[in-house]
Amino acid sequence: MSNRILQGATNGDSKAAFNARRQSTISQAYTQSEYSESEFGEQDNGWDDWEDEEGMAAADPKCLFCAEIFPSAKEVFDHCTTTHGFNFLQARHNLHLDFYHSIRLINYLRQQALDVAGFDQTSTFEINGKEEFLKDDKYLRPVLEDDSLLFCFEDLEIGDSEEHAGFVDPTLIAGGSAGLDMVKPVVREEIITTTELEAKLLKQLRQAEERLFAVEVQLHNTEAQFEEYRARVKESFFDTLVDDTKSVVSEVEPSTVVVPQDENNYYFNSYAHSDIHQQMLNDRVRTEGYRDYIYENKDIFKGKTVLDVGCGTGILSMFAAKAGAARVLSVDNSDIIEKARQNIKENGFEDVITLHRGKIEEIKLPCKVDIIISEWMGYFLLYEAMLDSVLVARDRFLVPGGILAPSQTRILFTTTSDESFLDDSIHYWNDVYGFKMSTMKENVLREAVVDFISPETIVTNTVTIKDLPHQTITVAGLDFVSDFTLEMSRDDHVSAFVGYFDTWFTRDGKDVPLDVGISEEELKAHHLNGFTTGPVYMRSQETHWKQTMFVLEKALELKKGDQICGTFYCNKNHMNPRALDLRIVYEVKRKEAKEGDEELKADLMFYLR
Repeated sequence: MSNRILQGATNGDSKAAFNARRQSTISQAYTQSEYSESEFGEQDNGWDDWEDEEGMAAADPKCLFCAEIFPSAKEVFDHCTTTHGFNFLQARHNLHLDFYHSIRLINYLRQQALDVAGFDQTSTFEINGKEEFLKDDKYLRPVLEDDSLLFCFEDLEIGDSEEHAGFVDPTLIAGGSAGLDMVKPVVREEIITTTELEAKLLKQLRQAEERLFAVEVQLHNTEAQFEEYRARVKESFFDTLVDDTKSVVSEVEPSTVVVPQDENNYYFNSYAHSDIHQQMLNDRVRTEGYRDYIYENKDIFKGKTVLDVGCGTGILSMFAAKAGAARVLSVDNSDIIEKARQNIKENGFEDVITLHRGKIEEIKLPCKVDIIISEWMGYFLLYEAMLDSVLVARDRFLVPGGILAPSQTRILFTTTSDESFLDDSIHYWNDVYGFKMSTMKENVLREAVVDFISPETIVTNTVTIKDLPHQTITVAGLDFVSDFTLEMSRDDHVSAFVGYFDTWFTRDGKDVPLDVGISEEELKAHHLNGFTTGPVYMRSQETHWKQTMFVLEKALELKKGDQICGTFYCNKNHMNPRALDLRIVYEVKRKEAKEGDEELKADLMFYLR
């Protein structure tokens, strides 16, 4: 799509170019806000992905020593035997390794493959069953995501032990002999044979029945053991995990602030993959805004302890380390932290940066910190409720007089005459290949729309509806009610209200006065750093947060000087606190009211999911 600068074009050309570019992003309007944070809900055990969802299979198994992938676990173990000189199944049998010993062994080898250079070239590997790692519970934690070897190695022993196929040892069943109730033996029908062939076939049938029963019993045993393993790992790691940096326990008690829960682990899983982080890093306004603040203020980072809440790939942590921070504590609760660990090691910052996986409300850190950095902002600033966690981190870990970066944000409110959303999503259903589909319009207008707005379409002044000084604001203060007055700057129509936010970084954490804006000149004059997510002329100035539109079903036809007066309500959704319920109550006050003018007022509900 067009990359040209809209500034200087005619008004019509500008709108056309902007709408063309808008079409390229409309499909992204309802995606989740693109940031990474540090929270782990009570039900987020990080293991649901191990179970196939609607027939989706687990990943193909990978060699324990090298990067080769095979179609089956048997082929993996055969490869380990022939190429790397280690017969896993034989070692397990000879050393009488139980289920948990075997899990530890697999994860130990996985970790060695990550940490030890040349481990993939191993040609001989032996164990004697007395190794410390076989007793170390840290190796119960999976090293490799979706590691299918962890739940299929016992199945191979079933197939490889045909001499035992007709024998079932009740002690092998999880839960003791009571487990036999879960797997019923075959009830044999009395069959009388009359020929030698019939007798032979009957014998084969009985053997097959015995083998099937043995497989069912062992499967029951394996499933029970694996469920126990999942529960044990969750209890040992995901509920209280501070990674293998062995952090010293802080005296700071866990927070009692109620924060949003992450049902079904959706929130954290959405930040576990590289693509979403690439989108955020490609947002130059965002990433360079943080970088410039840190690099231009190295004197306040030098020798300090920094906490990075929701570290993601580790980019902000590495900025801080490069700026001279003595110590950086990087916290995240998504699987991306394992990639961050490798990023930090690859860039030589492992002596400065330590990573901690867990929920910031509960995690224990070794010390207080001088600076907290976090890229927590969501659509309309507050979507996905990560600021709640940052404020908890402030109250638990920031020293008196410490700094939060960013230091302050503001939600701004204005209007637009852009009607393209109505054309795209409402009027579209009036004629779909010659058919009317009016029912498809239902509730569409209740959804707040995240998209780009051209500056030329702004038809009123812009006002602040929420100022958030991060040093002092509370979690309770993030739900708000704000009165507003918007005045028309020209004769035009209003098709939607628009919200966006500005962000400031300060050297001392002090509040930014309301009369200080976000222009480059104002930032320099007040020795600040910052950026806006508002409407801009140049594509290079756009951010992935875009703007948030609250579209009207019918545009308001107004004159210059007319005012829209009202109240804006913002609350977390009671069912999903990461979502927002938004309400706009307004009425129009005309500058030159005439008899017979239509009374324009409304009470509108929107949501941002």
